[in-house]
Amino acid sequence: MKLWVVLGMALLWVELQNGSCQQIKRRKDVGENRIHPGGKRVKVRKLKEVAGKGQTLLTQVLDKGRFLRLGQSTSLTPGRNMELRCKGNSIGWSYPPYLDTFNDSRLSIMQSDKYSQLILKAPSAADTGPYSCWVIVCDGTECERDHDRSYVSYIYFTDKDNLFVPSAFHFEIAYLRPDRPAVVPCRVTDPQSEVTLHREVPPEEITANGTQMTYDPSKGFVLQNPSPEQQGVFYCKAVTKGTPQISTKYQLLYVEVPSGSHMLSVPPHHERLKLHISSICTQTRTLNNHFITQLDF
Repeated sequence: MKLWVVLGMALLWVELQNGSCQQIKRRKDVGENRIHPGGKRVKVRKLKEVAGKGQTLLTQVLDKGRFLRLGQSTSLTPGRNMELRCKGNSIGWSYPPYLDTFNDSRLSIMQSDKYSQLILKAPSAADTGPYSCWVIVCDGTECERDHDRSYVSYIYFTDKDNLFVPSAFHFEIAYLRPDRPAVVPCRVTDPQSEVTLHREVPPEEITANGTQMTYDPSKGFVLQNPSPEQQGVFYCKAVTKGTPQISTKYQLLYVEVPSGSHMLSVPPHHERLKLHISSICTQTRTLNNHFITQLDF
C-alpha cells in the first residue's frame, strides 16, 4: 500500500513540473512574439526599428495619395509643376537663391499642422539646384535648425535645349586662391552629360584627372590646387545626344593671399558700430593689364 502511495505522489510531482514549465514558456512567447495571419512569428521590437529607419522628411507629390521619396539627386521634367512636402509642424526650406533674388511668384510655401508644402510652378532648366527642408526647434523665443532631421535633394530639370544651367551673365570671373579649391561653375541640367573644360587661348582641352581636377555636375569643375598657370579664359562643352553645347565663358584670375588680415577699428563714440572689421584687400591684374581691387570682409 505504501508503495502505491509513493508512486502516485511521484507521478503527481512530475505532472506539476511539466505544467509549470509550459506556463513559463507560454508567457515568454507572449512577451516576445506575435503570430501574424500568415503563421509566421515576428518579433515586435524589430518591426518598430525597421519602421523608424524607413522614414524620411522630403517627398514629391506625384498625384493625390501618391508620393515619391527623393534621393540625393532627382531628375524631373521642366514645365510640370513641382510639389514637395516635408513632415513637421514647423519647417524651414532652402532652394536656388535666384528665386529669392528676383522675388519669383512661381514659388510658394504653405505650412499646415502636419507638413510644409513647397510648390514651384512651370519649373525650367534655370531652377536646377539643391532643395532642402529641415525641422525648426524652438525654446521660447529662440529657434534653431535641427540638423538630425533635415534632408536635401539636388533636382535636375533636364532640358535638351539647355544642357547648362542658364546664367544671367555671358562672362563670369572665377578667382583662383592658393589656400582653397577653385570652381569653374558650369553646372548641367542632365547629370548624364559628358562635360569637358577648354581653354580659349591657346585653344586646348583640359583633362580632368580625378585628383587635381574633378567634375561634379552639381558644381562644375573643381581645381584642388589652383596655380597662376591656370589663369585665362575658359569655357565648358557638354554632349548628350545631338549637337554639343557651349557654356558661358569664365575668366580665371589668380589671387595672392596676404599673410595676415588687417584690422580696422571703429571709433568708440559710434555706439551703433562698436565692432572690429576684419578685411582682406586683394588686387589682381587681368590679361589687359587692368587692375581689379576686391575687399573681402
